[in-house]
Amino acid sequence: MNHYRHLFILFLFLTLLNSGFAQKAESEKRPYRIELTIDGLEDSVAYLGYYMGNKRYVLDTTSIDNKGNMVFENKKAIKTGVYFLYTGSYTMEFLVDRSLDFELKTKMATTYQDLEVINSEDNEQFRAFQLTMIDHQTKVKELTESLDSTSVRSDTARVREEIAKLTERNSIKRDSLLETFGDTFMGQILIMMAKSPELEIESDSLTIDQKKSQYNYYKDHFFDGLDFESEGLLRTPNFYGKVKEYIDRVTFQNPDSIIASIDHVLAKCKNNPELYRYWMGSFFGEYQNPKIMGMDKVFVHLSDNYYLNGKVDWADSTLLAELSKEMTFLRENQIGLKAPQMYLLDTLENRKSLYNIKSDYLVLYFYDPDCGHCKKKTPVLYDLYKKMEGDFDVAAVTVGTDTKKWKDFIKKFGLDGWINLGDPYYKSNFRVQYNVRSTPQVYIVDKDKTIIAKKLDVEQIEGFINDRKRMDKLSQ
Repeated sequence: MNHYRHLFILFLFLTLLNSGFAQKAESEKRPYRIELTIDGLEDSVAYLGYYMGNKRYVLDTTSIDNKGNMVFENKKAIKTGVYFLYTGSYTMEFLVDRSLDFELKTKMATTYQDLEVINSEDNEQFRAFQLTMIDHQTKVKELTESLDSTSVRSDTARVREEIAKLTERNSIKRDSLLETFGDTFMGQILIMMAKSPELEIESDSLTIDQKKSQYNYYKDHFFDGLDFESEGLLRTPNFYGKVKEYIDRVTFQNPDSIIASIDHVLAKCKNNPELYRYWMGSFFGEYQNPKIMGMDKVFVHLSDNYYLNGKVDWADSTLLAELSKEMTFLRENQIGLKAPQMYLLDTLENRKSLYNIKSDYLVLYFYDPDCGHCKKKTPVLYDLYKKMEGDFDVAAVTVGTDTKKWKDFIKKFGLDGWINLGDPYYKSNFRVQYNVRSTPQVYIVDKDKTIIAKKLDVEQIEGFINDRKRMDKLSQ
């Protein structure tokens, strides 16, 4: 049930997101006329496409005459970005920015080498960049192909050294182009392609504080020179990867660090509504059903601090109402928080407090006696409990209210040694606080009742407990 609720929220969000983009595009019409002539092209239909994040879309179609001539002309909206011609047998990229009425002529086999640009300074710059890249790739290919099965290690080392020199020279050429292009859309593309800040000192010679300082500098300067107010960033093939590298590789992969990095990206997008909307949607979709344990904390943060805090103006009341309900199931059970207190009854109807259970590692096992999956997993967990006797304790909590079924379940599986608890009179709110909308559910808390793991499969408990014990010993 939890899974379907998340899918429903995502469907609502994406529907609102896409409709918002469409309305904005419709309100900003920029008529365009792009004439292309590709000598040697034999296809009859051409497509005008564009990039959007990590995807590609078709904006327009037209016919190609027998001389390779075609015209894309429309009063539809067209925005700054990297666009491409696609015909089935041929692809060619070009820029749309300051000029919306331009002409490109070339030969199919030598696209940028023979490219003639009419009325588009942006594509003159794009051609200069492409020729630089083609020259570099050609020389690298020649060096690589000079090696064969008879090459010795010294040959390989020499070629690698030459390639490294070529790469450095190519980087210098790109920097030179950037100085020439200045503050243009092509300049922004070059900035995105530039190497990230380098660490100047060999890391082995650094102290921990020096390494931390270098890392912080690297992270703080990762987006240097990149104008997040530039309309065309989203419609380039490399901007998505730049941001994802910052989130997935530059940022430490723990929820709090990722939250800080996402906040940083969204803050940089605040004056570019289209960019803000896109990345908000991307992060929202990615972290609402994360594959890594504990990353749902990012989803809670986005929901509470943006959507439910009035910072997402395209979210309607239906989405916000669903999201508000969802947060009641997620807020209190995040890793790192103290586990919500539970007052439950044992099989003799004695009242028990979670916080009074003494255990270095306590597994909270929520199950339903009628759940088929619980019937399979319970004996697996019990065998593990016996195998690792003394390493962890189990508080087994039934979500049902039928006392007879509960006691029969305990008897059937011989759950001796476990702390068996229930809520037959429905007086506890644990089903919401621990998000128990499907069973079985596993949480692990430490001696201070801090949640250290959640939503684990029973088979993952042994590895987690052993790893955690090793970490705790190292920290002592």
